[in-house]
Amino acid sequence: MKPAALILAASLLANVTLVAVLVTRPSTRDRGTRPTATSGPLPAGSLAVSDALRAALASGDAAALAAAGVNPDVARDLALGRTLARIADRARHAPGQAAADDRWWRNRTGTPGARAEQLVARRELSAALLAAFGTDLGLAGGEVGLLAFLPSAKRDALRRITQDYDEMFAAFATGGPQLASDKEKLRLLRAERERDIAALLTPEEREAYDLRTSPSGMTVRNRYGDAIESEAELAKTFALQKAFDEKFPREAMTGRIAPETIRARSEAERQLDQDLRTAVGDARYAALRRAADPDLRTVDALVARLSLPPATADNVVATREAFAAESQRINQDAAVPMPQRRAQIQELAGRAKTELTRALGNEAADAYAQTAPWLNFLQSGMAYSTAPQAGTPGSLMGGQQSVYPVMPAGASAPGSGRSMFISSAPPVELSAGGDRALTNPNVQMMTFSTSTTETATAPAISPGQTRTGIAVPSPTAAPAPTPTP
Repeated sequence: MKPAALILAASLLANVTLVAVLVTRPSTRDRGTRPTATSGPLPAGSLAVSDALRAALASGDAAALAAAGVNPDVARDLALGRTLARIADRARHAPGQAAADDRWWRNRTGTPGARAEQLVARRELSAALLAAFGTDLGLAGGEVGLLAFLPSAKRDALRRITQDYDEMFAAFATGGPQLASDKEKLRLLRAERERDIAALLTPEEREAYDLRTSPSGMTVRNRYGDAIESEAELAKTFALQKAFDEKFPREAMTGRIAPETIRARSEAERQLDQDLRTAVGDARYAALRRAADPDLRTVDALVARLSLPPATADNVVATREAFAAESQRINQDAAVPMPQRRAQIQELAGRAKTELTRALGNEAADAYAQTAPWLNFLQSGMAYSTAPQAGTPGSLMGGQQSVYPVMPAGASAPGSGRSMFISSAPPVELSAGGDRALTNPNVQMMTFSTSTTETATAPAISPGQTRTGIAVPSPTAAPAPTPTP
């Protein structure tokens, strides 16, 4: 559930009991000052009003409470509190939550039906918030105001469609292996949901809806949102990202991935970057790239946390660019044996850390060095670039990269058969024919050949194989949007 909705609901629950006591407790007359003959008769209809109020309180219905004479604001709070109380009661008695089970260390998150129960609770609380405030604070329909361009009737219909299909999708969220039949059922559900949405919205509304809520739209917003200056620029960026995602859907980039698929996606990602630059121009492209750079987001966070000078981030950018150029210069000197080039690049890491300490200070430089991918490249003896390179691995899970490995000159000597792996845990699985199949989404892979005779840290390959893999850890990045089922 969204934090804002939970905070509001919790505050309502905190006062609902007090309000209920105040409106239902006997009056001073009821507690001992019984009416006497001298006090006169009870007002006509007073007992009926009391009964109506008690019935309204029992139902928790805001309209009934208001009709029974309760202040509308109090009636609203009572109704919301009763809704949250019902949700909390169901949660306490859900499977795996029995009071008799004192094995608190057990993991209950995978209890069958847990996800479905959460979605039912979200629907119920969303309905209560809508009845009370006319908005569910984004609980069931994305961020508040995200669908404000639609008439209220269509917003309500979209919310119901989303809730219905989310609850149906939950039936396949078992937390374990996904069966082939599960994937087929999910595919059919997605197609049916698309038909329902298409039948509800006009083409123009659907385009605006996808721009705001689709996985491609969320990718663009998460990567570039802070830098995009206009909706027209957003639309250009979205169109490029959507075309890329349709060619390489996320669900196809899980499990075993063939090397040719990785190469094709990597090249398409590089082309996407070039197309973005063409679409928005060099100046805007630089701003978008900087906003999407997870490495620089780390620097910006340190600058804000430690109140460092505003120019600090620019200094780090310049340092990173300078060492990228120097590492590539060393890397391309084929006259120097490869082991020596590797050692020279490793020496750059020490110089880079000195520059970073000068810019950030000791503590911040140490924290930054733990996550900066370009420093990891230097420490491993590998050159890097801040722009995508032909043949370099892309980000398979949709995160934006900061830097890209650059292959050393002379690394394609025919007949070579060495494997170089950098930070290759978890391992990359080798198929019988020598091709690599990426089995873990946190590892990225590319293939190349090298004549080096250094000892490899990767799994051994059979004699005579000439395909070589390099695996690098996924760069630290802002969380990718959760894919819509």
